[in-house]
Amino acid sequence: MRRSWIIAALIAVVATAWIMSGQIGESNVTNGQEATEQAAPERPVPQVRVERRSAEPMVNTLVLQGRTLADRKVEVRAETVGLIEEILVERGATVAAGDVLVRISVDDRQARLDEANAMLQQRQIEFDAAAQLNERGYRADTQLAQSRAALDAARADVEVARLALDDLTIRAPFAGRVEDRYVEIGAYMDRGDPVAMIVDLDPLRIAGQVSERYLGQTPLGSQGTARLVDGRVVDGIVSYVGIVADPLTRTYAVELEIANPDGRVIEGLTAELELPIAEVMAHRVSPAVLSLADNGEVGVKAVDDADRVVFHPVEILGGTEDSIWLGGLPDTLTMIVVGQEFVQPGQIVRPVTVEEIDAPEGTS
Repeated sequence: MRRSWIIAALIAVVATAWIMSGQIGESNVTNGQEATEQAAPERPVPQVRVERRSAEPMVNTLVLQGRTLADRKVEVRAETVGLIEEILVERGATVAAGDVLVRISVDDRQARLDEANAMLQQRQIEFDAAAQLNERGYRADTQLAQSRAALDAARADVEVARLALDDLTIRAPFAGRVEDRYVEIGAYMDRGDPVAMIVDLDPLRIAGQVSERYLGQTPLGSQGTARLVDGRVVDGIVSYVGIVADPLTRTYAVELEIANPDGRVIEGLTAELELPIAEVMAHRVSPAVLSLADNGEVGVKAVDDADRVVFHPVEILGGTEDSIWLGGLPDTLTMIVVGQEFVQPGQIVRPVTVEEIDAPEGTS
């Protein structure tokens, strides 16, 4: 009996010792972890370079493909028949309005005018005599009316003969350049036959096609520019916007008018039109400041008043060779321009400006 008590006591002692050993080990481990954590150094706050950015006006432009057109271009045609007697211009010549291009032979036209003038004088004498007799009561009113009608017909014949002579001299209808001449001396002209092509290049029009989406954003009189195929850039104003769509492209004609006093810009050149369509507030930045969010969204990183990183999604509105315009941002923000790829939204950072980096040590 005493032996069983001794065995039970031994078991109790062993169990107590085992339990105590586990608590002691756990206490030692816990104390060791606390000591390790206290000994580990704190993680440093990352430094980023920032710039204070403010939105500025951005004129959004619409880029169209177009071509240059002469302001006026017409084929001058003969208004009478006859042989070409004299040519006063050559192809490529510059002419003023009213300058003589060619002359057609007179033939019997001067004689017809002389005959018409003689008949007019006769009818005038007859009418004057009829009027005097009518006043005295010796000539009826109907006879006076016949004399007046004959006089008016004679006057008309004179005018017709005079116009026939005037039509022999073919003149430039407006100032421009003789692009082509279709006749030579001795050529026979009939009514409507072409004589020469006159082209007016000042002002010059640059025509393009605008989508219905932007139709109301290109008002008449608005400023625009055009880049010609040879690299020249010219300024002008929107002089025409069509109101009927092209049945194939569903676009509308738009024309930019430019001054071309020296005629250096010719017709038919390919041009790239840039028309302002809207003015918005945007931020102009380097493409290097852009970041990509985990969901694939493009944006920029900035810091708030608590030096915490904030991600702002953006809309790319346009750009040049070295900068881009961003929309969707606050009017002012402190943007991270260096180091944004190493920090995450919500992280505390130490922002420094370019001025602080460049400042000598010991200055504030």
